[in-house]
Amino acid sequence: MRKLYFSLLLLSLVFLSGCFKLVKEQPYPMPQVVKQQYYETPDLKIPLTENLQIKDENGVVTLYHSVETFLHTDFCDFKGDSLPTTTLRDFTVKFSFTTLTLDKALLKFGGDYLKEFINTDGSIKESEGFLEKTKIGDREGYKLTQGVEGCGYNEYFLTVPNGILIVKKNLVPELTDLCTQKDKYRASPGVILPDKAQQIFEELIKNIIIK
Repeated sequence: MRKLYFSLLLLSLVFLSGCFKLVKEQPYPMPQVVKQQYYETPDLKIPLTENLQIKDENGVVTLYHSVETFLHTDFCDFKGDSLPTTTLRDFTVKFSFTTLTLDKALLKFGGDYLKEFINTDGSIKESEGFLEKTKIGDREGYKLTQGVEGCGYNEYFLTVPNGILIVKKNLVPELTDLCTQKDKYRASPGVILPDKAQQIFEELIKNIIIK
């Protein structure tokens, strides 16, 4: 009887040892890779980034983010008639696409006054701090800065297959040294700070797909 118990105990130990070895040697399954999601227009596939909201108006797609902060008025309201609010828009980027050439795209979307910066052969005259060459990843083109006192936006005209990718990025002076209350704004829960906003912006540009 004792021999039978001993044999059963030995078999159990061998079985458990084999199971332990199997579990130990077999690698854990890798977590499933989530495919990149996109918002699609007839011309573009725009990567969707966590926490950004999206709006599509007549072919112009806006990705934006807002946070709740203290009661304030619009920093860029130079007339002084804006209503107080607790909302801060800390990220706003607009995407559109045109099949126009670069010079014609600048005139149509940047403004007709830019014709003085366009040569007769269609090439562009640079102006430091206003209309400058730019490169983000593999995408090259021109950056147009519009605004005063830190308010306004940068508009990018990037040469892509079959046309021009136009990207407008709003400036957020509340989060810069231009604003005396910048530390209060920066302390808002969930706020996207300028360095992070620039990183998100560049990743969007690099990963957007032109159809």
